[in-house]
Amino acid sequence: MKNAQDVFSQPPKIASQFLIWALPDNIVEPVLGDLSEEYLQRIANDLLISAKIWYWKQAVKSGIQFMFKTQRGFVMFMFSIFLFGSLILLLMVLSGNISTFIDIQSMIGVFPPAIAFTYAATSKISVHQAFSILLNNSINQSDRAYSTARRVFTVLGNSGVILGTLIALISFAAMGANMDDLSFFGAAFSFSILPLIYGTTLKMVCYVAEKKIENLSEIDS
Repeated sequence: MKNAQDVFSQPPKIASQFLIWALPDNIVEPVLGDLSEEYLQRIANDLLISAKIWYWKQAVKSGIQFMFKTQRGFVMFMFSIFLFGSLILLLMVLSGNISTFIDIQSMIGVFPPAIAFTYAATSKISVHQAFSILLNNSINQSDRAYSTARRVFTVLGNSGVILGTLIALISFAAMGANMDDLSFFGAAFSFSILPLIYGTTLKMVCYVAEKKIENLSEIDS
């Protein structure tokens, strides 16, 4: 079991992992070594909190400097997701009421089952590998690994669309069976569409992820 001194002498793990992810392979060890040495000196001469803050600042500064070169594909993928999300949010704001587009029950009916179906249709290892390839911008993978990763996102996206459509159809059927009171028809119709919106959004994100992995496989071939 590690004692307190050993724990405190270790640089922040998340910051170190960020550097490993962002820096070119040939300079990872030298940079981590230099930062760790300086970190230990600061612990000896300074407070632990200030040493950690210094390490985080250096890690973010160095990581961002190289991230747009070493992980450009992932950065562009996340930027596209951010742009897509921002556009959706803008449309919600312009509609006048963001809360109209938020329905926890619909989210629970789409996202958790879609994830569960993906694990069932592929495997736990396949899902983790697919996200690892995507998030780490991994190349030098086998053709089978790329194919499996694409399949994971295909299943996830399709499951979201099918679940959203199914829940919407069930809602339409319920609305049709209760047409006596038309005063609630507008609100009921709005919330019946939300599962389809959530499912389609998930499909869009998965489609981009699938194409990103396809591009990685082409670069690797």
